[in-house]
Amino acid sequence: MHIIMAGWEALVNYLTFHRLLSLTIAFFLSGAIATFMSQGAVIKYFGPNAKKGLSYLVASVSGAILAVCSCSVLPMFASIRKKGAGLGPAVTFLFAGPAINVLAITFTFSLLGVDIGLVRVISAVILSMLIGVAMFLIYRKHETVDAKPDMFDVKEESARKTWQSLLFFLLLLGMLISGVRNPLPTLVFLGLLLVVLALYFTKDELWEWTKATYNLAKKIVPLFIIGIFIAGILTAIIPPEDMVRFVGSNTLGANLMASVFGAFMYFATLTEIPIVESFMSLGMIKGPATALLLAGPSLSLPNMIVIGRVMGLKRTATYVFIVVILSALIGLFAGLFIY
Repeated sequence: MHIIMAGWEALVNYLTFHRLLSLTIAFFLSGAIATFMSQGAVIKYFGPNAKKGLSYLVASVSGAILAVCSCSVLPMFASIRKKGAGLGPAVTFLFAGPAINVLAITFTFSLLGVDIGLVRVISAVILSMLIGVAMFLIYRKHETVDAKPDMFDVKEESARKTWQSLLFFLLLLGMLISGVRNPLPTLVFLGLLLVVLALYFTKDELWEWTKATYNLAKKIVPLFIIGIFIAGILTAIIPPEDMVRFVGSNTLGANLMASVFGAFMYFATLTEIPIVESFMSLGMIKGPATALLLAGPSLSLPNMIVIGRVMGLKRTATYVFIVVILSALIGLFAGLFIY
């Protein structure tokens, strides 16, 4: 009964008004990205004729556009590889996607703090490009591209002007930022957003946006609630002295342990955030926490199987090894500067 109550208490403490507000806005923003962002405009940079440097840069940040939840990363990775995307840019997207999506960014900042949030975002972008380039260099002699360039030439048109779409997303982003700190400005942004929606969006588009937001929330919210509940249970059953002993210092061993744990454990979408918070309350310091946050969302035993079917066993083993080592090193480095 004590363990169950610990999970329930974690839910009650987490689901405050401000967090629920930011969660709701984040889902609407993610739904808007899925509905109105031009995925074709991004995917074309993964094609065989795209400039290599630009491909890696776009792949490292495209998770914010293409991977609105981590459950979409693996099928999209398989799809762009099947179309003929290079191994390097495809792997860059595979790693960065789960960490760069709007929901992950929002709740890392909200729950774990600005310092870890910034380190996670910046490190995910840099690390994803390093991993992608490393995979390309290791397997470039065996890499064959068998794709028609026009498979990546996706043309999507919108009746809205660029500034109108940009204003729409900026207002949503303003609501998200202000909603976390002060609900009052959110009402101002909401009023302006309603005007923009009335002027520049059709009823069908608004309905599609609503459906996309609902479908996203339906997939993620139950898993997120379960994750918070499990985090509360872990806090109750794990002795703090054990956590301090293993990951309570910023050593290479502690960061490697956190990275390996994150790589082989399965974290449903966003559940890594409350679980890491619970570990930190028990004594895990910010370096190993960063290593876990980097390795955890991009790897797990189930997705290793899927990745293996797409890339093959040898490439997958190399990818896992590079992710674990570099995540641990980034955690070690981050632990020297954030306290």
